[in-house]
Amino acid sequence: MITRLSITYGSQQVLSDLQKRYSDRPMILLDSSTSGEQLALLDVSGQESVFSSPVHYDIKLHRGTTDWQGFINFIYLANLSADDQKVFNSKANHFVTTEAMPEGMRSIYFMKDQKNRSNNIILSTWETTEDFAVWKHDPSFKPFNYFLTTQNNYHEASYHPVEPS
Repeated sequence: MITRLSITYGSQQVLSDLQKRYSDRPMILLDSSTSGEQLALLDVSGQESVFSSPVHYDIKLHRGTTDWQGFINFIYLANLSADDQKVFNSKANHFVTTEAMPEGMRSIYFMKDQKNRSNNIILSTWETTEDFAVWKHDPSFKPFNYFLTTQNNYHEASYHPVEPS
């Protein structure tokens, strides 16, 4: 299992060129918009980054496949108190080791930002956008609702993989 993911952002031309230059590495070009203007490149090799401005995530827990097709969602949580961090870690561990994976979920990663350890990331991959939306109302997601507040700098980013140009 890989222990780290890296991501960078840029234009389709720059990110596609990186993908071609390092074709021996598994990298997924991600698009968050229909206009193709909000792109990211996710390096899932677990190796040292080849990006000039990477963001690194250390994988703490993972379950599921390593298939990066379908719908991909990042939930970002920052500034958890020490007590909240313990609770979050417990809930994440319980989900990965005990809960049945929701319908349509391909994988889930609980990660920490390598530079800012107080930043927590829940990365999940899905068959469809609708499967993710259903999970957010499912009892298995309920333990995470507590953390989805502006106090924790909660925000989300959703993507679909795209073929390089």
